[in-house]
Amino acid sequence: MAKPYEGDWVLRSVLFVPSHIEKMVKKGAGSEADCVVLDLEDAVPENKKEEARVAIRDSLASGLYARKTVFVRINPLETGLTLLDLDGVACRELHGFVYPMAYTPDGIKNFDAQLRLREMMAGLPVGHFSLIILIETALGVINAYKLAKASDRVVGLLFGCEDYMADMQARHSVDDVSLHTPRAQTALAARAAGVEPIDTPYVKVHDLEGLKPFTQRGRDLGMAGMLVMTPKQIPIAHAAYTPSDEEITYAKEVVEAAEAARKEGRGIAVVDGKFISPPTLKAARKVLARVEAIENLNRFHNG
Repeated sequence: MAKPYEGDWVLRSVLFVPSHIEKMVKKGAGSEADCVVLDLEDAVPENKKEEARVAIRDSLASGLYARKTVFVRINPLETGLTLLDLDGVACRELHGFVYPMAYTPDGIKNFDAQLRLREMMAGLPVGHFSLIILIETALGVINAYKLAKASDRVVGLLFGCEDYMADMQARHSVDDVSLHTPRAQTALAARAAGVEPIDTPYVKVHDLEGLKPFTQRGRDLGMAGMLVMTPKQIPIAHAAYTPSDEEITYAKEVVEAAEAARKEGRGIAVVDGKFISPPTLKAARKVLARVEAIENLNRFHNG
C-alpha cells in the first residue's frame, strides 16, 4: 500500500473536502487532519464533477498534499461516474479511494480489479491504492466484515450515519442511541478484519461541546477515529483517539512489570494492585504501538 509513513495506519481524523472549491482544498492541505479526502461525490454538484477531477489532479501534481495522507471519494457505481473518476484522478501522489455505498463484496472485488488496471497503466506497483469502505446502508452494516475482507487494499471501514438513517427510516435520538448498533457493528467488523474502524461524522458542526461525548462514545465502542466535517473538530477527535498520558504510563508499567516477571521466572505480575493477565499485557502493547504509529505520522507531516 502507498501509506507514506511506517507502521500502522492512523486515521483519527478524516477530513472531507469539496474538491471543486479551491480555498477548501488548500485549507484541507494545511489542516492537522490525519487524512484528507478530496470529495467527488455528495459535496460536488453534477455540473462541477469534471472541474473537481481536474482540481484534484492539479493539487496533487503541484505538491500541495506532499505532506498529507490523501484519498478521493469517488461516485458510486450506479451513477455511471466511477470510471470517469478513476481515470481523472488516479496518480502516484494519491494514496487511495473512499468507496461509497458499499453493499456486497462483489462490488469491492470489481473495484479492486479496476484499481489494478489503473496501476498497471500508470506504472505503479499493484496495491499502490488503498481503500476505505463507506458503510452507509442496512445491508452495508450486515455485510461489513465481508466487505472489509473482500480486498487486501481495504485499510478502514467508515460508518456514515445520514444515509443509514434514511435507509432505516430511523430517527436521531438522545445520546445517539439509534446509532449505537451500527456504530458497534462497524467497529466490531473492522477490528475482526484487522482494519481501522472510523466513526460517522458529528453533523452539528458548531456544537463542539456536544462533539466531546460523541467521540468518547465512539472510542468506548472501539472506534479508532472519525470523519470530521470542519478543521475545528480535529483537536477534539485527536484528543479522543490518542492515548492519554495516564494510559501511556500505565501501559509502560504493565509491559515493564510483565517483562521483569518473565526474567525472574514468575508467572504473575502486579501493577497498581492489579494482576497483569495476558489480555491486559496485549492491550498495553497495543497502546504503545498506537503511540509509535502516531509519532510516525507526525514525523511524516512535519517533514
